[in-house]
Amino acid sequence: MEAPIQWDEMQKNFEESHPSSRLSYLAAPLYPSFATIGLMQTKDGKNRRIFFNPYSGEIIGDLPWYASFQRVMRDLHRFLLIPINLSLYLVSSFGFVLLVSLITGLFVYKKWWSGFFKLRFRRSQRIFFGDSHRLLGVWSIPFLFVISLTGGFYFIERASADLNFRFYEPSPHISVKDQNSSIDHLITIESAISIAKQNIPGLEVSLVILPRITNARLLPYRISGQVGTILVRERANRVFINPIDGTSLSHFDSRNASLSERLYESADPLHFGNFSGLVSKVIYFLFGLFTVSMSITGMWMWKNRQLNREQRGLEVDDMGFWKPISLSVVGLGTISGLVAIVFYTT
Repeated sequence: MEAPIQWDEMQKNFEESHPSSRLSYLAAPLYPSFATIGLMQTKDGKNRRIFFNPYSGEIIGDLPWYASFQRVMRDLHRFLLIPINLSLYLVSSFGFVLLVSLITGLFVYKKWWSGFFKLRFRRSQRIFFGDSHRLLGVWSIPFLFVISLTGGFYFIERASADLNFRFYEPSPHISVKDQNSSIDHLITIESAISIAKQNIPGLEVSLVILPRITNARLLPYRISGQVGTILVRERANRVFINPIDGTSLSHFDSRNASLSERLYESADPLHFGNFSGLVSKVIYFLFGLFTVSMSITGMWMWKNRQLNREQRGLEVDDMGFWKPISLSVVGLGTISGLVAIVFYTT
């Protein structure tokens, strides 16, 4: 039987080892042999990952925020490592571009369904690359459809948040002025988890966001996880708990969600493929390789077509005004990413 996670012991060891830093959250291990990961914010304003043995609470070590290939790639994917709001819109807007490209491709590629098993090896390079491009494309239709829809949804979600319209209720808070006498006596993490499970029976906790004071407000515990509902992210099951008296401020159980709420909470699992363990992740990884291969074969065909036109003395497409725009975005992302990595790894 798997040993219980020692949430309180982890917090105790953190406070003893890093008295001048703040622990923002603790994430349960993905697998039994993995470490618990917490976010530590140092007194000089830097973020560091801190690792715990989840079954003893012992601190294993810590690393800078960007000392992780996963973190770099996630932020590159999310906002091109350019830490401004516009970059989030830029990336998510390509969900619409991908959707239009997918739909128009089905009209341009006549009888596209015939390409599911068509790959000619013993012909010219042009035919082989063309068949490979179409073969990968038709097999990737369902995947590209899901990615484009969820990518477009992230654009709408970001725009809604910036316009002060949210699809979900904002986090509750407690006025610090009313609680001055009790602010130093907060309930423990395990007590908060126990209360959360009373509000959401069967909750498997995956993330604990700890209380903190900001702008004269005390933000409560946020306990989130899964209850066996398919295709919902962890935050779809969440409980906000007053860290002073242990009362439940609000909670949301995905088993009682409406259809629109279920659709909203399914965006992350569908976009990242983390809804069926390692199996769905491997499938998404393979389709990711397909889309990268499509980019490579597409660029090869485009370049080969331009060379043929040049040899025949015809006009060559040089990308027009998109070329400097593309180079600017890549350059800015590269410089911004390097600055962020240097800052967060020192």
